[in-house]
Amino acid sequence: MLAVGCTDSTGGVATPGGGDSGNESSVENPSEVPSSNSAPTEEIPPRPRELSLEGVKPCSLLTPTQLGQLRSQLQLDNPPRSYTSTDAHYKAPTCGLEQSREPFDAIDLMVVTSEGAESWLTGDRNVDAWLVSVGGFPAVDYKIKGSEDVECVTALDVADGQQMIVDFIPLERRDYKELCQVTEQVAAMALQTLQTLR
Repeated sequence: MLAVGCTDSTGGVATPGGGDSGNESSVENPSEVPSSNSAPTEEIPPRPRELSLEGVKPCSLLTPTQLGQLRSQLQLDNPPRSYTSTDAHYKAPTCGLEQSREPFDAIDLMVVTSEGAESWLTGDRNVDAWLVSVGGFPAVDYKIKGSEDVECVTALDVADGQQMIVDFIPLERRDYKELCQVTEQVAAMALQTLQTLR
């Protein structure tokens, strides 16, 4: 279920991108097929403000109204589940959203205070990564290098050395652009809530 657990440090490609997310009010310049010919970059555009994640519980970042929207839209009907992720890169507080029936999709919302979103743009990890903008904040979408239908992850840059990660790996193969629309939407919801807390 965890995309970040499926990556490693064997090199990746980072490229800027833009496209269509299906959530026009919250997401600008969403995901598009990254070009494997572009050179990696660590440049993250300036964020409009600093939103610290210190002490933030990830399940508190989705309001009952937002959870109801996700339940209606994506059938994520199980109660949110809090746990600590122990994937390959982070041991971090995580909120799991799951379906109770087929296709058993699941989305994780992770709060990372040990490393910023620029870490996905270094070219040092086994991912294709590209810049997007979510709710006016810079973000990075990434997927396992060379894959097209396995996952999409959105890492939202909210503060120096901190990021919110929304991870979606379906059990059934699905085009990553469709998955990125969902991760960007959930990231936009969490960002909206975080701004009310800060």
